[in-house]
Amino acid sequence: MSILVVDRWMEYRGTVVHSIDTGARQAYAYLSPNITVTAVGAPDAYHPDNLGTGHIRKTHWPDGDWRHALVADPDHPRRPLQQTGGRNAGYFVSITALNDPSRSRTDPTAYVDAGRIPYLVLPAPFHAIDGSGDLGDFVVAYHPVTRRFSYGLIGDIGADRPLGEISMRMASDLSGQRAEAKSGQGVPFGSMLCLVFPKSRMTPAWPMPPAAIRARCEHLLKRLGGQTRLPQLAEALAE
Repeated sequence: MSILVVDRWMEYRGTVVHSIDTGARQAYAYLSPNITVTAVGAPDAYHPDNLGTGHIRKTHWPDGDWRHALVADPDHPRRPLQQTGGRNAGYFVSITALNDPSRSRTDPTAYVDAGRIPYLVLPAPFHAIDGSGDLGDFVVAYHPVTRRFSYGLIGDIGADRPLGEISMRMASDLSGQRAEAKSGQGVPFGSMLCLVFPKSRMTPAWPMPPAAIRARCEHLLKRLGGQTRLPQLAEALAE
């Protein structure tokens, strides 16, 4: 089975995005020259003393609009909610756009844990483009240097920055090491292939265990000939 790069779809902030014909549905792919990593959604992501896996300044606390990244304390709405029990006591509750609607907004387990779940962040202006996909749609990432791949989903909507922001777990999958957002340790260098399948989300979109994410991505990837075709696709996009 051959991979057909149908066309150059668009360019977004310096990254060329290509549409891909999988036979049954349209997908798109791009090579991101720079990988950035987020801790958003992890229960140990952000701490007022900057002890988390993510840097507290990324949330804009305390001097900016932090409510896009942190849950406000219902009793003290001018400050973020801190967890009161368990191993993450004292850490803020970090939120992702994809979440479990059956759980309270103040529940840290309602969100997509960046340390445990491979996910892709779409910049908000890119997400607004028709055909770019939505929260819960599935994603396959591949790193041509390490030759490692990751099965994930679109887990968050972020600021207007270049394509290529991924969760710590997705970065770890690609590097083979534990990746951290704050230190940059374990983050793979070089370009990353992202293959996105719009309109592929399940109902409900979240929660979903890693095994189910993997099974769905493997099913979608079969239309391209499976994971062994990822190097070929990366080479085609690099030409």
